[in-house]
Formats: sequence, C-alpha cells, structure tokens
Amino acid sequence: MLNKIWQFIKQLIQRLFGTKPSPAPAQQKPQPPTRTDAEYEAKFMELLEGVNQGWSRGDVAGFLIAKRLKNAELAAWLRRFGSRLSEGEGGGDAAAAEAVESLQELAQRLLLLSRICDGELGNIAREISREILARFPLQIVEDDVRNGNVIEAVFVGDGLGIISE
Repeated sequence: MLNKIWQFIKQLIQRLFGTKPSPAPAQQKPQPPTRTDAEYEAKFMELLEGVNQGWSRGDVAGFLIAKRLKNAELAAWLRRFGSRLSEGEGGGDAAAAEAVESLQELAQRLLLLSRICDGELGNIAREISREILARFPLQIVEDDVRNGNVIEAVFVGDGLGIISE
C-alpha cells in the first residue's frame, strides 16, 4: 500500500516539474526451468499408470495442467524417447525376456493413451506402440475349456444348490 502511495507522489512531482519518469525496471516473466529427460520420463510413467487405471480424456488433461506439462513439449520428449527405444537391442537371456515383457506392457499403455489423447501426443504414442509390438508381438492366449473350472449345480426350489462331494 505504501509503495503505491510513494509511486503516486513520485509521478505527481514529475508531472509538476516536467521531468520524465524513470523507466520502470522491465519485469520478465519467469521462464519455467526446462525439464530433464529423467523428469519427463517420471511424469510420463505417472501418466501411463493413470491411463492404465482407467483415466478419461479429462483426467489426462487435468494431470498435464497440474504437472505444468505442455502437449507439444511432452510429444517432443516422447519422440526422443521412442527413438531411444528403437535403437536398443535385446539379448537372449531371462533379463531380456523380462525387458520384452516390460516393452509389451509399455506398448499396451501407449496404445491406451493414444485412444484417449488427440493430436500429436496421441499419434506419437500410437506410432511407438506399433513399433514395439511389431518387434515384440504379444502371445495369443487361447482359452482351454477342457481345464476350466466347472461347478455342478442343481435347481432346488426357487434357487440353485451346489452339489457337494
């Protein structure tokens, strides 16, 4: 409050004596610090976890706003991330098998994200997902009805009763 009064008095004196007001110091909008790839990766994995839990388009938008992430910045990082994934090579041991499973799960979550997000972010997620699944296709699991659980029941009165052995 006192600062405003002081500014008013200074401007009044300058007008009375015809002096030019001193230029106010230029206030620069503080630039948000640029994030590292590790920070982007951590935020993106949080996003994918939420998408895997059933987030909607609004939930994703709210997350991006809350974390102060812009779609264009995240999309640019995701493109770099995808190129690093495509450069990686797999081995033939158990660790490589776990890595393949992790990549397949990542691909599935990216596909979910691509269904929710429009624009560049969704397109890049879809593209990376397809590249991963082309290199490491998912196993098709067929239902084995012969070994399924069967419960024998009989009608008793108005409901069901289970046959005990």
